[in-house]
Amino acid sequence: MNKYFKTMSLLCAATVLSVFSVQAEESVTIESLLTEMVDHESVARFPEKNFRLKQTSSYSRESTTPDEPKNWFKNHDYNSGPNDHNFVRVEENNGRKEWVMMDHSGPGVIVRSWMPWESPEKGTSDVTLRIYIDGSAEPVLVGNKLGLFDGTGLIPYPFGHTSLRSSVNFFPIPYARSCKVTLDHLPHYYIFTYREYDEGTPVKSFTMEDFEALKPLTATVGKTLLSPTIGRTAQPVGFTAQLDPKAEKQLELPSGVGSIRELSVKLGSYENMDVTRKTILKMEFDGMETVWCPIGDFFGSGIGLNPVQGWYRTVAEDGTMSCRWVMPYKQSAKVSLVNLNDEPIDAQVSVKRGAWTWDERSMYFNAAWRGQYPVHTRPYSDWNYVTLKGRGVYVGDTLTVMNPTDDWWGEGDAKIWVDGEDFPSIFGTGTEDYYAYSWGGRSTDFYEHPFQAQPMSHKYNKLNRKTAVGERNTQGYSTETRSRSLDTMPFARSLQLDMEVWTWTECDMGYGVGVYWYGDATTTSNRKPDPEEAIAVPRIPEKIASPFDGAVEFEKMKLVYAPPHLEQMPQNLKKYKGSWNENDHVLYKGLAVGDAVEFKIPASDAVAQKLILYATKSDNFATLRFTVNGNPAGGDVDLYAAKPVAAKPIELGTFEPVEGAYVLRVEVVGKKPKSEGTFFGLDNVVCKSNK
Repeated sequence: MNKYFKTMSLLCAATVLSVFSVQAEESVTIESLLTEMVDHESVARFPEKNFRLKQTSSYSRESTTPDEPKNWFKNHDYNSGPNDHNFVRVEENNGRKEWVMMDHSGPGVIVRSWMPWESPEKGTSDVTLRIYIDGSAEPVLVGNKLGLFDGTGLIPYPFGHTSLRSSVNFFPIPYARSCKVTLDHLPHYYIFTYREYDEGTPVKSFTMEDFEALKPLTATVGKTLLSPTIGRTAQPVGFTAQLDPKAEKQLELPSGVGSIRELSVKLGSYENMDVTRKTILKMEFDGMETVWCPIGDFFGSGIGLNPVQGWYRTVAEDGTMSCRWVMPYKQSAKVSLVNLNDEPIDAQVSVKRGAWTWDERSMYFNAAWRGQYPVHTRPYSDWNYVTLKGRGVYVGDTLTVMNPTDDWWGEGDAKIWVDGEDFPSIFGTGTEDYYAYSWGGRSTDFYEHPFQAQPMSHKYNKLNRKTAVGERNTQGYSTETRSRSLDTMPFARSLQLDMEVWTWTECDMGYGVGVYWYGDATTTSNRKPDPEEAIAVPRIPEKIASPFDGAVEFEKMKLVYAPPHLEQMPQNLKKYKGSWNENDHVLYKGLAVGDAVEFKIPASDAVAQKLILYATKSDNFATLRFTVNGNPAGGDVDLYAAKPVAAKPIELGTFEPVEGAYVLRVEVVGKKPKSEGTFFGLDNVVCKSNK
């Protein structure tokens, strides 16, 4: 072969390889998605391959319209028995009965999944999860529903991880034509979030061969997520200054097209927790103010200094708060701090800049804040994070609540409408689930992950970890934060994100949320600067008066007399209407009319005390008669109700203790005709001194 033809052959081969390379690059693949996951620039441009984020979950199928509040706020977003149908369908595959949780037709990618533990103490399961792709009769992925995605199995950490009492996955699972996800047992709670691409978008489906071949890239991306860097930047610019009360300090960046690659703020002192709420970050790009947000809500710290490490943001123990969202601009950029505190603050600001090529997909970075106190928890309501109009991409939020009671506050579901949908395409199963953990008050501990974290809860953070396993007190500030990479939410016309206010107690809470998105110059939001609300930091009550203060639980009460046929068992009543101390009672059954039981209640004082009994009503409960120390204690009490509900407080009367105690006799004296039995449920007795 002569030199000319040899050269032409090499050129042709190179051209063919180049064509295949371009085609491969144009397809959505595991490799392209892993690369995108750690590309800070990608979220600053509207997606080249158009998609919308969708979700399938165990949300209550009775929730159909806000015009029917009873069902819209129904807290039955799970499956526990044959009458529950919060899933797609049941089918038989290869002789197996399987429950379908997700069934999507068209090109897409599973980008996030969440499943909670089956109980607060049980992080294991014998239930099998299967993922079928492109109509195949055989699953491409099979594994334990928790172990597959908790970071200990096939999917490595940090893509799979446990967060708090949950199994959460961020490893991308692409499919060209369809995807179906099943369990071989009734699904309890679940969330699968996926990209829905335009029809015809080329996607290379997940295979185990590709997964194995890409293990080196997976390991590299995982390390990058845990130790984020920003690459080469220009010499940082910034300022160090003392800001007087109500003063503002501004930094103007060199003019010309460019981008902020890293922004850091450090205050001289965080001794006063309010300083992170009352110090405001403002930013302008090309003459437009796109950022107005308290620094704690911007960087993910919440109220006070709560260290946390994520992919886009870091709050260091020395007080340095940094973010790595890329913020492009055409001509100009300004960064300002505003001091809304009553005292001067010392502040340092540093900005690292990089190049940017502006194109039709480039967007401006935005951050806004909403705060409200009080937020009354009854009736249940949807609390709007933000409503956006125009084109953009939603990339994250940080919620800080002030809960005045020790009861769990986070049952409220996320509801997200995109581009004018009649029904939210994302309907969640709880505020805790949106932020990727579960089991409420049991999980009041610090956790962090590149894309989500709980920097503060109750009194615990990274520097003060929770050690008491059974503690469920959620009073105080809780901060939840989430930032998005593959699970960003593009919108062409609009986006509305609401979070239900759904707690177990009627009270006045405080809510504050920082929200972050990219948008065109014409994209608008319903959030405006609100300095008055920012300085009105909701206070944690020192002591919450509870009707159960000093309660003696029947579970711990000494039973001094009972017929041999008595049966008793504790029951959790969390899902029912009303309030019970510690959300439970003791069920007593096996007794007939005329039977009685006696309990010994320790007195909390030597003087006469008023005794108040708390009980439950239900459809198979009896009518009871009470005596204390042999004396009549009120009239007969009918405990029948069509559904389980907390009974009104039963005032037994005022009695002198005998040998430091009271003997409470409970007699079954009858039942209503509608009642199906002579059971009864008792919660506690409160002894109040008459002083």
